[in-house]
Amino acid sequence: MPEPSTAAFEAEVARALRSLEADSSVSALDPLGDPAGAARALSAEGGGAPLILRVAPELGALRREQDTGFGPAPRDPVWLRIERGASVLRLAPLRLAGARHARPEAGGAGGAGEGTAEPREAVGIQVISERRPCCGAPTCAHERTYVAAWLALATPALAAPARATAARRLLVAEAQDLEAARAEALVEAVAAPLAAALGVPLETARGTEPPGAIAPRPLPEPAPTPPPALPAAALSRFAIRSEGELLVLRDYASHGPRGSAARNALIGAALLLVALALWIQVMRSVSAGDSGIAIGVGSAAVLLSLAGYAFLGVARFSSRYAARSAPVVSFGPGRFVVAPWVSRTGAIDLRPEGRLGAAISAGEVREIRVLPRGDRFAVEIETDHGPIDALLTEREDVARYWRDAMDRAVASVRHAGGPSAKQRLRARAQAQQAPAAG
Repeated sequence: MPEPSTAAFEAEVARALRSLEADSSVSALDPLGDPAGAARALSAEGGGAPLILRVAPELGALRREQDTGFGPAPRDPVWLRIERGASVLRLAPLRLAGARHARPEAGGAGGAGEGTAEPREAVGIQVISERRPCCGAPTCAHERTYVAAWLALATPALAAPARATAARRLLVAEAQDLEAARAEALVEAVAAPLAAALGVPLETARGTEPPGAIAPRPLPEPAPTPPPALPAAALSRFAIRSEGELLVLRDYASHGPRGSAARNALIGAALLLVALALWIQVMRSVSAGDSGIAIGVGSAAVLLSLAGYAFLGVARFSSRYAARSAPVVSFGPGRFVVAPWVSRTGAIDLRPEGRLGAAISAGEVREIRVLPRGDRFAVEIETDHGPIDALLTEREDVARYWRDAMDRAVASVRHAGGPSAKQRLRARAQAQQAPAAG
């Protein structure tokens, strides 16, 4: 049985897909999580059946005066239903929960309960690029090329600006690489067949190609036969996209810190009640002249009072968490952080640390693998510092899907040089210990 929160999320996703006249079991394309798989599916000769894609809305600008040190506030992905040869598509939010359960999303994004799918007209796809530092190390002179493909939409005649379906452009694919040509090839391998399918122009650094003259783009390198696309219901819970200069994998079925607010408040209240009883006993001991008992009980009362106050403080912060997702792992220049810290809007803390400790260099990742954990499957990141479970899911195919996505993410942020200084020192120490052990 899925957890109640997960079951509610799945029901909301199913409602959103039904608004697109699609079933939860239909295969969905995720060009942000699996660009090569989406490129192959879009380039294949279709039989006239509509395609379901998951893409991402544009994020708001950073509010420097309020959120210094944090990335932009997150927004839920959206579903697209497209038909080959038609520029008019249908757009729906990730989830729909009905009007009475509607809750606005942080950063101006609409939440669940936004109504139904809306028709929108695609007007073009634009591929943009920019240069970014490799890893932030002062001695590193390498640069990465970040490339993104944006689907431009005609402005809707009647739509509230806060609704996810009122977006003016959508992020459909992105990549970053030390080799600019490779990043451009991967993104254009998605953008070109999508533009051809919609019958809209494709704009790249080389110029604009009209709908009837869009040249097919091969993938930058051959890849093994991909597994079948995930069903939309299985794909919906996790999603990866860039947030500022970070690449963030999020769990959209998680309430984040808000999920533990009630529990922390109850623990804090219970601790304060016990502390109150101890303070009463302290007063009685003082009145009776039992100074030893008063000191002992008073010490316990102080500790419980501080602990109770701390739990209530955490509960107060958690209850104000406004985002509708929780970050699983973030990938930044040269490093990654599992369970990064967040602001109340869900924005990622840009400091190189998280709830499990400091950031780990991407060069210290040995392997990312899928392992069984009881009746579930974990995506484990094996590093020089030991293994870390990054993600837990009920389906093995979902775990393998996100294992591959994390592999690509680590490769996209790894420093271009050889082993780090720590790795060289560790290898030297191990080499010196080997003869002594023999």
